Amino acid sequence: MTRERKRKRVIRQCGLIVAMALFSLQQADMMAFGTQVRSEQSGAQSQQFISGKVVSASGEPIIGATVQIKGSGNVTVTNMNGDFSVRTGTGSVLQVSYVGYHPAEVNISGKSAVNIVLEENTKALDEVVVVGYGTMRRSDVTGAIASVKGAELTKNATSNVVQSLAGKISGVQVVQNSGAPGGDVSILIRGVGTINDASPLYVIDGVPVNGGMWYINPADVETIDVLKDASATAIYGSRGANGVVIVTTKQAREGKTEINLDYSYGIQKTAKTFNMMNASQYASLHNDMRGNAGLSLNPLFSDPGSLGKGTDWISPLFRMAPMHKVNLSILGGTKRIQHSTSLGYYTQEGIMKNSDFNRLTLQSNVSSQILSNVKVTANINLSAENRRNQPVSTVIQNAMRMLPSVAMYDENGEYNGPTGNAELNGDALNPVAIINEQSYRMKGFRMLANMSAEWEIIKGLVIKTTGGAELGYEYNNNYIPKYKWGNKEQTNTSQSLSSAYEELYLWDNSLSYDKKIGKHKLNAMIGTSYQEYKKEWMSAAGTGRASEMTTELDNSTKATDVGGNSYRWALMSYMARLHYSYDNRYFLTATFRADGSSKFGKNNRFGYFPSFSTAWNISNEEFMKDVPWISMLKLRLGYGQTGNQNIDAYAFADKLEVNGVYNFGSQRGFESNLVSLIYPYKLSNPSIKWEAVEQYNVGLDMGFLNDRIVASVDLYLKNTNDMLTKKPVPQTSGTSLEQEDWPPVNIGKVRNKGIEFTLNTRNFVGQFTWETNLNMSFNKNEVLKLGGPEILNGISLIREGLPINSFYGFVMGGIYQNLDQVFTGPAMENRAADKASHDSKVNTSPGDIYFVNVNDNDNVINDLDRTVIGNPQPDFIFGFNNQFGYKNFDLSLFFQGSYGNDIWNGVRVSHEGMESAYNQFTSTLNRWNGEGSSHTMPRAIYADPNRNNRASTRWVEDGSYLRLKNLTFGYTFTQDWIKRAGVKSLRLYLSFDNLWTLTNYSGLDPEVGLWGLDYGIYPTCRTYMFGASIKF
Repeated sequence: MTRERKRKRVIRQCGLIVAMALFSLQQADMMAFGTQVRSEQSGAQSQQFISGKVVSASGEPIIGATVQIKGSGNVTVTNMNGDFSVRTGTGSVLQVSYVGYHPAEVNISGKSAVNIVLEENTKALDEVVVVGYGTMRRSDVTGAIASVKGAELTKNATSNVVQSLAGKISGVQVVQNSGAPGGDVSILIRGVGTINDASPLYVIDGVPVNGGMWYINPADVETIDVLKDASATAIYGSRGANGVVIVTTKQAREGKTEINLDYSYGIQKTAKTFNMMNASQYASLHNDMRGNAGLSLNPLFSDPGSLGKGTDWISPLFRMAPMHKVNLSILGGTKRIQHSTSLGYYTQEGIMKNSDFNRLTLQSNVSSQILSNVKVTANINLSAENRRNQPVSTVIQNAMRMLPSVAMYDENGEYNGPTGNAELNGDALNPVAIINEQSYRMKGFRMLANMSAEWEIIKGLVIKTTGGAELGYEYNNNYIPKYKWGNKEQTNTSQSLSSAYEELYLWDNSLSYDKKIGKHKLNAMIGTSYQEYKKEWMSAAGTGRASEMTTELDNSTKATDVGGNSYRWALMSYMARLHYSYDNRYFLTATFRADGSSKFGKNNRFGYFPSFSTAWNISNEEFMKDVPWISMLKLRLGYGQTGNQNIDAYAFADKLEVNGVYNFGSQRGFESNLVSLIYPYKLSNPSIKWEAVEQYNVGLDMGFLNDRIVASVDLYLKNTNDMLTKKPVPQTSGTSLEQEDWPPVNIGKVRNKGIEFTLNTRNFVGQFTWETNLNMSFNKNEVLKLGGPEILNGISLIREGLPINSFYGFVMGGIYQNLDQVFTGPAMENRAADKASHDSKVNTSPGDIYFVNVNDNDNVINDLDRTVIGNPQPDFIFGFNNQFGYKNFDLSLFFQGSYGNDIWNGVRVSHEGMESAYNQFTSTLNRWNGEGSSHTMPRAIYADPNRNNRASTRWVEDGSYLRLKNLTFGYTFTQDWIKRAGVKSLRLYLSFDNLWTLTNYSGLDPEVGLWGLDYGIYPTCRTYMFGASIKF
């Protein structure tokens, strides 16, 4: 069975299991309702019971409503017919509640049966979502929009609010690139739409920002709305091609002043570390490598067993690290003015020693109704961070390369390193010395502010103006003192500094009209938006110090680098949106945006981006009244066009080299005649234009049993046309011939198509509650047109007909077990001419890998036999959350995972290669050392004459995983316990991150980045936290 068929079979089996499980749960729950009613009624002779029926205002039975005797633990839920029966005890008041309805209390004194009518809570049913330059009722939405509440984002210990989205929204892939404090995160919405920048647009409190949203405190977030299809994102025009993430921070509100305090303390530890060889094991391996190559052995390794375990270079780098989170918020106000202010502090020591991250945030929102028809709102978000980094790849790579036979310190107590011949004793830097002696620091500051005014000219006609600014500053200072660690020596100190400043300004204006006439509802908006962005940066570096007591850059004895540059662009936009609905059954939305950008030449400066979408709420039709178990059925259709302007700001103009020289030659022994000149080193493309993205979407929203089961399915087709790819330049151009300097041309095309599925169920209600949330996303990516030569970067290939960045290399066939096999079949490049001339030290030999002859046109293994060997993009990703409640206890378990993606394990190339003086993984203990001894791990031989370590399927692994991302257990105290302290509520909780991972991947973590390349990363942390949430 092929791998593709296996994947499809697994997918079908998973879907069937999920469907059967959900059906069984609902059946069991409903049977429990009926059994409870029957058993309670049969016992009514010995105990006092009240029975009845709960219905809506239209007479529909309400299934699963909670019915409780006030002040007691006597509780039940209504069955399929809305019926209930509950023991009264000494209580005389019946409380009835259900999501989407106003709760009711009924006096039952002297009664044995009651009928209860619940009124719809229209405010609860009409959840508001942000749709870009406005809001809309959830029930009116025609596009693909998903939302996450702020309370779901704070369960994880992460400082990055983007990482908190992982696994919570279908169609959104979030990958942690590093476990370092304040580590980077990548996000994709509906696949990779371009070979260029595929990052989504972030909008924070109405301001489209340029620097991402990593600096936002997760505790300050009210909601995050993700716009996924073009009918939703087209209102953002040229910046909406890769999806839009809209963040709404906590806003001011009317009411008594409320103070919230949340504090948590946590401990982090490495979830997994590498298994490296000890000194005795490595000495034996090294002897094999050198002996098989016919080279002299290391005299120190003459008796491997006497060396013992030697030095462990990994463990001293890591520690158990603490972290703290503190958030304080104050909110409240009157009808005239409302306020909300929060202060947050996050400090995290890294599990790698001498690394840490600290961030202080301040967020404030003030809203004032200065006149009956005029409202003013102001928001500000300040963030300051200070981090101490370690050059992770340098530290970890050197720790893994350092031989265990080398001591950490010399006889004088100074840091040690390899000595003598590097081929015998290695050539790595002492990693413990690096983290203790070298300094890498970064400071950053971010401010995001906006102020808006709304004037309702007449009822329903509102004009709004918003001014916003985003300011950012970053400073880096790296200092390396001079050192001598064994053979490794740096005779001068070195220091590098860099700083960058960026600013973005925005001015939006809109006029909106909202009108309802009978069953007709109309909302219209027209507006303009102007954005201007500028970034400036500079850097400098120097070596040497007159005195080691000084660490300022101007004390360097030699300047080695000075640089700097600036970058700016502007965007002027005009937009309109029209939304119409009839009788809450038929909906139509149309948007249009025209963008003019300075990033393009005058002939292509403007782009035009329309969208259309419609929806039919079938459940509101008359013919659906007789199907009470279907509470919602809504069909959505959408089409839209967006653009991507995430490109170089000056691609339409030639890039000039201002430090060029030309040699006019020399005469009669005189010096060369060098003349300074300016010349174009990178050709322009005056015709460059937007990457255009068109997207089709079909969606179905469903609700069953009064929305106890809610599901949605979306199918989409997303085509990126006019994708920018590199076009070769002729040698006669006089410009750079490097591929990275080729001019970009709009000739490429990429397609993404997929299915998104979301399911929310309330499995049990009442005193014991259980809710389940499941989302799954299937996406297929393909390059339809490249328009130029294929792009091979290392092992990542971009070629027509393949997913972006597919892995490219040889297919491993197996291991030669004897000499007859070596001379059977296609010849490896280094196979001897015949057995008589064969030399195992320099020729392909038993114990070497043989590779598949993909190119059948010859009988030789060479570069023509390379082929596609892996795909870093998953078949599907998923998130699965279960929330339980019993009385005052709550428990949530959140699982996240992916299936079908491949990972290039580049770490194994260096540490299972067995060809150089690097320490190796213990897996190499199972290497080939005779016929039949191994069919997967080749022989050890210095310099690897067969190129066993070439790019091949040997290093490609299945990256599928299932991870228990978070487990949170909490207890909320009752008022009886806390009211004397003046506390409104108190909740204590335990939270655990990354407790368990199921995967076949042998590396530290299957989350290695979007492109599936693992060359050594900062290990993922396992976090244990205790916290308290207090409301005054």
